[in-house]
Amino acid sequence: MQRSWLLMSLVVLLFSCTTPRERQVNKEEYPDFSEEKTSTSTTSQEITMCPPKKARGARFHVVEISQMKFLPTELVLQKGDTVQWINKDITVHDVTEVPNKKWHSTPLSTGQSWQWIVTNSADYFCSIHVVMKGKVIVK
Repeated sequence: MQRSWLLMSLVVLLFSCTTPRERQVNKEEYPDFSEEKTSTSTTSQEITMCPPKKARGARFHVVEISQMKFLPTELVLQKGDTVQWINKDITVHDVTEVPNKKWHSTPLSTGQSWQWIVTNSADYFCSIHVVMKGKVIVK
């Protein structure tokens, strides 16, 4: 009985990744939501809870956040690779692109992580501790 429940849960999870989910937009909660600002209708928008698909041949890289540093500080990789930052420090950090803050993570507590699929070379820093800097170089 328990195995069949587990198997059914896995099947549901797998199919939920291929089927977009919709939710109603509460206009009181999001008063600025309008057709001009989105390509979907005003009554619903797609939400996916599955990881983005990686490019063929893409690699996975890990940057540890530890002792107020990004380790390694510099990564050389290819477009389409995924970088995951894992906070192993005792304080909250984030990952923010510089100079324009085009992308950023949420604040990451100890043990939390954040991923970015690389589209171009970028410098980044922790906006909470601005002395922490790193670089992603696309070859």
